[in-house]
Formats: sequence, C-alpha cells, structure tokens
Amino acid sequence: MTGLTTGLTTWTFVLITVCAGSCGDVLCASAMSQGEAIDDFGPAGILRAVRYIVTRRKVILGGICYAAAFFSLLGLLSTAELSIAVPATALSFVLDTLAARFILHEHVPRKRWAGVACVCVGVLLAVRPAPLPGPGGTTRAAMQAHQDQAGHNESRAHGLDDQSASSKILAEP
Repeated sequence: MTGLTTGLTTWTFVLITVCAGSCGDVLCASAMSQGEAIDDFGPAGILRAVRYIVTRRKVILGGICYAAAFFSLLGLLSTAELSIAVPATALSFVLDTLAARFILHEHVPRKRWAGVACVCVGVLLAVRPAPLPGPGGTTRAAMQAHQDQAGHNESRAHGLDDQSASSKILAEP
C-alpha cells in the first residue's frame, strides 16, 4: 500500500470505529435509561437485568454497533501504530457528548465542553506526525529548506534567475 492509501484506510477505520462506538453508546444509554436502575446484584437481580437487556431492541442494536466498532478497531490496529490508533479513537468522547446533548437532550455544562475541547487538542497532538530527524538531529523539513536555499543561492552566484535555473536543470539529461 502507498502512504496515501494507508492514510485513507487508517482514517476510514478511525471514522468507522468512532461512529459505530458512539452509536452503540447512544443506543444503549437510551434503552437503559428507560428501565429501572440495576442495583440488585443477587441471582434474581442479575436474571432480571439480563432479561431486560436481551428484550430491548436498542440494546441489541447497540451491541451490534459495539461489535462493528471492535472489528473496525482491529482493522485500525493493522494499519496504524497503537500510539496513533487509540488516541484517534478518543474522538468518540466528542461525538458521544454531542449526541448526549442533541439526541438524548442531556444538559452538558460548560466545564464538560471544555473537556471535550481538550480531548480534541489532545487527539491533534497525539496523531500529528512529528518531524523525523535527519543527520545531526536536524529535521527533514529544515534540511529541505536549507537545500532549497542553497540551490537558490547557487543559481544567483552563476548569474541565473529562478526561471533560467529551472530551464537549465530541466534541459540536463
């Protein structure tokens, strides 16, 4: 795979993982909030909870969404490093908060929105590729800029303007 194809595949897996996981969260939260709180952990209470869970369509659909998110995450881990994949999937916190506010009509305080903004910044910092060091610790971008400037200065030293230098370089075999 080329770098571009791998990047598109990786971000496709991130998108599927985040969206499927968030759909599962919203479906399960919606269904579970309609029933009684699960607070009896004895055999009868667990049986009642399991009966409630397996008879709710939204919970079952949520479980299917979780399964899709899981298999998409496996695909993501096959194309990206763990240190990139897991932080990228943290975008589900953003999507979950938006869904909580606009689909489930929950009140989301400003402090929580600030946390969502921090998650967004954290994801950007975590997934943005760092410049690779070249010889002597210089980054590739700095080396390229230095080479471009050196070539520009050499053209001027030979009395060539940028267009003449480009024509001369293209004309050489």
